[in-house]
Amino acid sequence: MRVPRRSAFVSAAAGLLLVLGAGCSAAPTFPTARVAEALTEMLTEDRVEASVRFIDHTVAVQVDYPGALLVNDGQVTIGPGFDEVTRKVLTALHRVLLSTDAEIRFYVMLLSDRSAPGVYLTMVRYMDDIRRANANMIDTPEMFARTIFELNVMGPAQVTLEEYVPRDIRLEEFLSWQLARRIQQQLTDELESRGVARVGRCGGQFENGEFDFTLDVSPAGEAPLNDETMRQVFETSTNIIAKVLSSYQFESFEAIRLIHPPTGRNLVLPKARLEVFR
Repeated sequence: MRVPRRSAFVSAAAGLLLVLGAGCSAAPTFPTARVAEALTEMLTEDRVEASVRFIDHTVAVQVDYPGALLVNDGQVTIGPGFDEVTRKVLTALHRVLLSTDAEIRFYVMLLSDRSAPGVYLTMVRYMDDIRRANANMIDTPEMFARTIFELNVMGPAQVTLEEYVPRDIRLEEFLSWQLARRIQQQLTDELESRGVARVGRCGGQFENGEFDFTLDVSPAGEAPLNDETMRQVFETSTNIIAKVLSSYQFESFEAIRLIHPPTGRNLVLPKARLEVFR
């Protein structure tokens, strides 16, 4: 099954980026014990049937909404109901999470549509990014770059929030997901547009103090990738990693590793070396 690029979701959700709450008071409008209940009540009032899961510092909302997703000729696209349900869910999330005393760091929206069985769209956001966008500290394109969109085909069995979000999301995990997508998008813009190479799905993970990124870059033709192209692949990736980690002021790591499986090349840079690329 073919799925659209992330840009398809970005363009469709452009008007939904910052559906933010406003105002603060001495006492939280939504105390910690009321977060899940308040979200459920708001969405029910807005005619959205949802399941809510609150784990440590993460809130997840699962919604099945008619017309949100479509499957045509094996390709998954967003449907006419996507904008409406996203607006409703984000409005409720931001209203509650920006007015609570709970220390919530991430929220997840898991969206499905019964007309597209087994297909799930995930959105993950970091609450500090939402607050910074609300204060005009980051612009709309950057906010989208910091949002994780993931489209998965999971099979006929219905996925539950307990299975999909089994535990609290950690910042290093979120950064590895975000960076992998940023790297993939930038390499696509630089290499595919010029017919230099094909860029597939790039992966990222954090383990034992190290960020590991797998770079799926292959030749556009029969000739192998030359040294100049490989240098560009590693340099572009390193620049993105250094700048993003710096913008989050994330220092709890020892090194980054860039892996190019087709050639077996590995580039390992200790944290101190990244200063050159910032």
